[in-house]
Amino acid sequence: MGISYELAKFIAETEFEDIPSYVIETQKKSILDAVGITFGAATLGDGCREFVDLAVENSCEGRQEAAVIGFDKRLPAGWAAFANAAMAHSLDFGDTQMDAVVHSNASTFPAALAVAEKLGDVDGKRLLTALVLGSETACRISLGANEDLEKYGYYMPTIYTSFGATAAVCKLLRLTPKQIVDAFSFNLCQTTCSSELMNNSKTVMRSVREAFSARNAVLSGQIAAKGLNGFEEPLEGKLGFYHAYARDNCNLDRVVEGLGKTYYAGNLYFKLWPSCAGIHPAITAVRELSKEHGINPEEVTRIHVITSQRNKMLVEPEEIRKAPTTSIIGKFSIPYTASVALIKGDVTLDDFLPDAFQDKEVLKLASKFTYEANENWGKAEGMNTDVTIYTDRGQFHYFYTETGKAQKETSFDELKLKLKSCARHALIPKSEEELNRIIDTVCGMEEISSIKEFTSLL
Repeated sequence: MGISYELAKFIAETEFEDIPSYVIETQKKSILDAVGITFGAATLGDGCREFVDLAVENSCEGRQEAAVIGFDKRLPAGWAAFANAAMAHSLDFGDTQMDAVVHSNASTFPAALAVAEKLGDVDGKRLLTALVLGSETACRISLGANEDLEKYGYYMPTIYTSFGATAAVCKLLRLTPKQIVDAFSFNLCQTTCSSELMNNSKTVMRSVREAFSARNAVLSGQIAAKGLNGFEEPLEGKLGFYHAYARDNCNLDRVVEGLGKTYYAGNLYFKLWPSCAGIHPAITAVRELSKEHGINPEEVTRIHVITSQRNKMLVEPEEIRKAPTTSIIGKFSIPYTASVALIKGDVTLDDFLPDAFQDKEVLKLASKFTYEANENWGKAEGMNTDVTIYTDRGQFHYFYTETGKAQKETSFDELKLKLKSCARHALIPKSEEELNRIIDTVCGMEEISSIKEFTSLL
């Protein structure tokens, strides 16, 4: 039995009661997180309004199967997934699995939610199960690759997530292991993303990229449900996924080892700052140094940052990272976000509005950043960040690493506040009472008899 079938069998046979409670609780946090972010993205996400319009246009006023979050619209499941997934990652504020370096719910949640609504008889336990299995699949397929694959021209986070979204859809459709393998095959033939987006500061692809993965996942599951044959080994086959993307530089055993015992989906990092996760170590560093040493931005003469090779994109090209003009550039800029954090003590969605990029104090501090990349920090050390702040009264140093360290757990209370903060930017305002009902429903998701009790609130 190859890894494609073994993974598919795990997806088909795992039920709610098999999943540890802490993993379920993490998944509920992810739902809460996703809803808040999507509310905010309706007005702040680059290209999101246009993608929702395209979903409406291409659905040709089809069946109103699933909700478009925050828009008071209902579309066929595939197009609802497309619209919601365009918003899911657009603020770069969603959860991240740090071992796998993947946003495992970014297209999984929109695809699963749309299909669950379409089916009509899905309860909270069934949706949670599908979401956990989708998130777990995305993480495990990512962990099978031994290196970052952007150098080959592929932007992998959304490609990995497409398989997670497909797994979640298949679980909701109650497909057999063989059909799930088929669905992986159909997804493989549809999903890609170019890492050229890393070289283009003006592209909207960083924002809306998950839309394609979510839509394709819905279609992949639907094709497999028709009984059509895919490949027997879409992941490990001689010319399959790991050959095409990883050039066979992979560890296939890691994809399936500990299935049902180790849940990567239960160990997610939830962002409290709306920017690329690779920037968060630098924000942490300047906040901690400022708090410990009382650093005044006016006394700073230079801030030197050492990043991993992977995160070098967050400091170059220097001219745009030090003076961003759009939210996409700003969210992927260590000089800008770290300057905001040092000056204001925090980084919020408001710091990526157009007027924020004209802040002379922030731009002055950002211009004082220098950097280098450590060639010895590979995928495992990708979050390593070394920060030294030079001032008139001396230099202050902070080294951030996640290697061998336990991850800080984000509380439900922190995520409730985050949802409400994001909802301030919603296209259709939500009252405090409405937001509290959403929060209560998500926290008790396993108790609801129909997922429509949840989606009716969105």
